[in-house]
Amino acid sequence: MNTQHHAMTDANSDARTAPGATADPRTRAERRFERQQVATSESLRSWRTPARRRLLVQLNWASIGVMAAIAVAGYFWFPIVIAWLPMTVVICTVWTMLRVTIDSKDGAPAGYLDEFELSTLLAARSRALSVTTGILFLIAIVLITGSSLQLGDGHRLAYAMGGLAVLSVFVAGVIPASAMVKTMDDEV
Repeated sequence: MNTQHHAMTDANSDARTAPGATADPRTRAERRFERQQVATSESLRSWRTPARRRLLVQLNWASIGVMAAIAVAGYFWFPIVIAWLPMTVVICTVWTMLRVTIDSKDGAPAGYLDEFELSTLLAARSRALSVTTGILFLIAIVLITGSSLQLGDGHRLAYAMGGLAVLSVFVAGVIPASAMVKTMDDEV
């Protein structure tokens, strides 16, 4: 099996460095980032001001708050969870707008950021991991305790906690994006 892997690796490396082909020193992530930059560089020009970026950050946090309230309220009154659908559209829209206006710097390869941006991003990612881990730990405790003590309706509890778990992923994304907003210049 090792021999097969080496043969496949050699074949792949030969294909990349075949005569006449130019070796691209960029990683796949760098090429993807550059394509994304080209595709979105002229998008949402009027939203690329500090005030509007801050507004998008606030709208992301507000959307997360509303969706968390819907998830928790769904435990007590299940029909409210239908409100999750339009809020999903809202949060996906404001999240995409935020990422476009910050040039996706929250996901940029390190070589595309200056020293300040990189240190800001790394600190924000660390904070995001800590917050998300804490949220997921609390959700796990609630699920374990709720199922052990048979508190309330099991599927409602699972739905509510599942919704909060999904939101923790949004939280993990908004923290670095909001940190990068603070590093951006006025580009209008």
